[in-house]
Amino acid sequence: MRYLKFLAFILMFNGIVFAADGDKNITYYESGAVQFEYNYLNGKLNGVSREYYDSGDAKLKGELRSELTYRDGKLDAKKEYLRNGKLSNDLRIADGKRFETQLSYYPSTDVLFKERHLVDGKLHGLEQEYYQDGKTLKAERNYADGKKQGKAKGFHSNGNLQGDWDFEDGLPAKAVIFYRSGEKWLEHSHFLDGRLNGVSKEYDKKGHLIAYRLYEDDRMVKRDRVMGLFDWLFGWILY
Repeated sequence: MRYLKFLAFILMFNGIVFAADGDKNITYYESGAVQFEYNYLNGKLNGVSREYYDSGDAKLKGELRSELTYRDGKLDAKKEYLRNGKLSNDLRIADGKRFETQLSYYPSTDVLFKERHLVDGKLHGLEQEYYQDGKTLKAERNYADGKKQGKAKGFHSNGNLQGDWDFEDGLPAKAVIFYRSGEKWLEHSHFLDGRLNGVSKEYDKKGHLIAYRLYEDDRMVKRDRVMGLFDWLFGWILY
């Protein structure tokens, strides 16, 4: 008996204690605090297993770090948490595919910064970013098989639309940029391999065309102001 107690002490000191309670296995940190609780059925992981942060005290269980759901030895789902209890990752597996939601927060806060979705490790579906109030939408993008596809929008901190983009196979195809007050400012419709190449239109806040901008490889190389009807007609013909 003394030998068994001594062996348990040595294992605990090295942080690798395993304690069996029926079909439950428990592992410990070097501090003696619980690290993992595994549940088994017929020798295979089954049901919910849990991982905890190190509390530093053998008498106290730390904050929940992750929950893993198994069925007949195979992982079905996993949730990961920050120390403050906020969910950071939600994974489920169905029909051989991994569906994942990732949540990230502003540093040292529990304010949500970004939420995105992945399928088999690739971004898929809607991604959203928020300002530091955690409520005002900053940007949203759509993905398909890891690439931006379809609509992407950015928002000013006052909630007004900042940019409205169209993506094709991961590259921008069209974009409209807006003043902070909500009026259309720039209209980009000429992209080559995802970079601005060609003429874009610039508007004032009343919706009047005021300039043509010429871009080469995302760099504006020329700006022609529209001063009157002749300039407008000349620009319409030329561009």
